Amino acid sequence: MRKYVVFILLLAFFVFFQSTLFYERINLRDVSPDFILIILSIAAFLLGPMPGQIMGFGVGLIVDILSGGLLGMSAFAYTIIGYGVGIVGDMVYGRNILISSILLFFVTIVKGVLLSMLAAMFLEPGYFAYFSQGRIFLEAVINCLLTPPLFFIIMRVKKMVTE
Repeated sequence: MRKYVVFILLLAFFVFFQSTLFYERINLRDVSPDFILIILSIAAFLLGPMPGQIMGFGVGLIVDILSGGLLGMSAFAYTIIGYGVGIVGDMVYGRNILISSILLFFVTIVKGVLLSMLAAMFLEPGYFAYFSQGRIFLEAVINCLLTPPLFFIIMRVKKMVTE
């Protein structure tokens, strides 16, 4: 139970952090890392598909509420991602930093595809500019590079909590 609380508190912290003005200053060519996606993916990778999808839905719904966009788009994307990463985490032997980092690269692209498709269907056409400018690939690389230190820190905290 404690390990779930650790991930929920981390997700709550990063939801708060990503909604502050300080977060907007952390960028590379106007692309910021998605800390919520990184923590959600690590949580789903370590805990499995059901906790991953529940956390994905909850954090996605909160992100939708805070962003003021169409309610349910991020919730749907993060639910799919949480479940998918949880399935992959169950299939992979061991908890390797390299595997989670590579997985997060692809998860970032999947998130971009899902949100772009949903936005194209429900909001406005032409939302695929996120891909044409290469921003999603830069975000995937940034997330991929930030995953190993966060994974290491989370594994240390998880180990301390479960002992």
